[in-house]
Amino acid sequence: MKKHTKMSMLKRILAIVIAAAVAVSILMVPDVEVSAATGKVKSVAVTNLPAKQLTLKKGKTFTLKSKVTVTGKASKKVTYKTSNKKIATVNAKGKITAKKKGTAKIYVISKADKKKKCTVTVTVGTPVTKVKLNKTKSTMTIGKKQTLKATVTPKKASSKAVVWQSSNKKVATVTSKGVVKAKKAGTVKITATAKDGSGKKASCKVTVKKVSAAKPDNPVPVTPLGIKSVKIVQDDMMEVTFTKATALTAADFNVWAKRYENADYLKKYTVSQVTTTDSITYKVYITGDMVFGKGLYIKVEVPKLKLSKECVYMEDTYNVENSVTLSYKVGATVKDIRQRLGTGYANYSISGLPAGIQYEVTTEATKRVMEFSGSPRKAGVYDSVLVYEDEIGSKYRLTIRWIIYDADNLIVCDKEEGALNTNWSSLFTPVYAYGGSGSYTYEIIRAESDSAILNNCKIVDDLDKININAKGIASGVYKIRIRVIDQKDGTKTGTGTLTFTIVDSYYIKGIVRDANGDPIEQYRYSIINKNRYAEYSNTISGVRYSTYNLSTKKYDGTFYDEGLESGTYDITISDRSGSVSQSIYNLTALPRKEGQTSTDTDLKMMFDVTLPVYKIKIEMDPNAPEEVQGFTKFTTWHDVAGSRYYNEGTKQYLPNGTYHLSCTSTVNGTKYVFYVDITVNGSNTTAYAYVKE
Repeated sequence: MKKHTKMSMLKRILAIVIAAAVAVSILMVPDVEVSAATGKVKSVAVTNLPAKQLTLKKGKTFTLKSKVTVTGKASKKVTYKTSNKKIATVNAKGKITAKKKGTAKIYVISKADKKKKCTVTVTVGTPVTKVKLNKTKSTMTIGKKQTLKATVTPKKASSKAVVWQSSNKKVATVTSKGVVKAKKAGTVKITATAKDGSGKKASCKVTVKKVSAAKPDNPVPVTPLGIKSVKIVQDDMMEVTFTKATALTAADFNVWAKRYENADYLKKYTVSQVTTTDSITYKVYITGDMVFGKGLYIKVEVPKLKLSKECVYMEDTYNVENSVTLSYKVGATVKDIRQRLGTGYANYSISGLPAGIQYEVTTEATKRVMEFSGSPRKAGVYDSVLVYEDEIGSKYRLTIRWIIYDADNLIVCDKEEGALNTNWSSLFTPVYAYGGSGSYTYEIIRAESDSAILNNCKIVDDLDKININAKGIASGVYKIRIRVIDQKDGTKTGTGTLTFTIVDSYYIKGIVRDANGDPIEQYRYSIINKNRYAEYSNTISGVRYSTYNLSTKKYDGTFYDEGLESGTYDITISDRSGSVSQSIYNLTALPRKEGQTSTDTDLKMMFDVTLPVYKIKIEMDPNAPEEVQGFTKFTTWHDVAGSRYYNEGTKQYLPNGTYHLSCTSTVNGTKYVFYVDITVNGSNTTAYAYVKE
């Protein structure tokens, strides 16, 4: 009995010793993370932001909630990093602190696999405080669509974008633009959430019903209410015609004016009274001390009906004739051929179209545009005549010459070139040639050439061009006869006449600056020759770089245009997107001397304009993929959500505001879509281009 008790005690002591040893061994094993080799990190995400974007006021904080999806026993821990500590910082727990206005990127990086990360764009600015929808309840039938509109508060919010969601996509879906499509009967909640991470949202309850099988025996077409036409009758009165009757007073109308098509409507008239006999056509009067100016663009608005329409108060009546040449192969598809019918209300007709060609007329703001389509059936030369009369009785006649060709016939037509300055030489296509093999040889018929220009003309065979040197030739109109020979069938020949004008050269010069007074490298411009009726004068427009100064190796902001006719011009200068502009009126072009260039100091500086824009430098994000680091040859940038286009390359000139831009560029044979998020607030800044994961 005593022996058994002794053995039990020994066993207990031994057990205690073994347990203690195990405990000590456990304590001595270091606490290490499970190696990523035992699993794999699939993705890193942020769960408390709708669109990987965040807007914070200066001094405010926000803590990110991250989610790491793994397989096996890979670590789910992350680290945080900021691209710019001066704008926004982030601590080890994901707490972001806004420091100063600007944009920075916060990177959420997996500890187990640093290639797996999530990027959050942080803007220090003005967050959204409220989201409101135009509807809170709506009823739809299956198959129908409607558009919900979201309004964010305040108006100066750094980001006004929202994210749309449907609570039940089987009942109704919603696009990124708020277009709701009913799918099946039921109830669904459509929610718009502020994209800036503020958490503000608004919802609309949508009830979807089945389509009723009953149909009216004689359905009556419904004419939507709209403004059919606007016509300036006299300098203090316009006629506004609606599509159907509507009761309106003078207080319901707003009338605006601007000088140029690409400018903003800034001048507002005071509407004194309106009269109508049928509630369809209204006579709208403005006060006597404010009258409609000739040549102005006029816009009338009816805000409560959400309607507007534009017109142009034309100059005195005129008659204009013009011509244009179009060429197509038999059987080819005619598309994207558009002929502008001028501005303002017009009656029109067209005759003599080739067989197989159709047209339709569309309205774009103040413009009427005729669009051609179809496929020509028979070779030949056809003249279509377009005639229209505008709102005050001016008449315009356009002859459209259609060259329809095939391989069996060679068609040669005369050609008229524009003006060639006396100080220049230039290469021209000799005449219009169509059909046959498509390859031609050109010869000058010297016996019929104008003797004054004979020795200054030469066919450049390898370019299929004629070189004309106007130096030393008096101004005037010149004609040269050209023979065309089919290269594959010498029996197919034809002759035509090249007509051109030699004129003296005039120039306009000025400088364009940004809000800091520094020269702007690239901008948009338009020049209108005021010596002729504006609609049909030589209007030069486009995008250009300023003059490159070889001595300083910089673009000096200089606008220079030569080769102009003598006369008076109006110029409009705007930023690349056309958001802001400045106009300079009544500039008299000055004569250009032989040998002068844009950088000559004796050329008069005729204007000095400042645009309210700031210089933005675009650099590659240091966290962008290694294969694009150092890349700078970006193509033209454009607005992600709209149609505005901006400069190419690494420099932008932008007015105050928030911009989300993208461009597609090829790097070492691979196409990349680059993005930049820019907030401009009264100073130059740097933006970073990044690639979305």
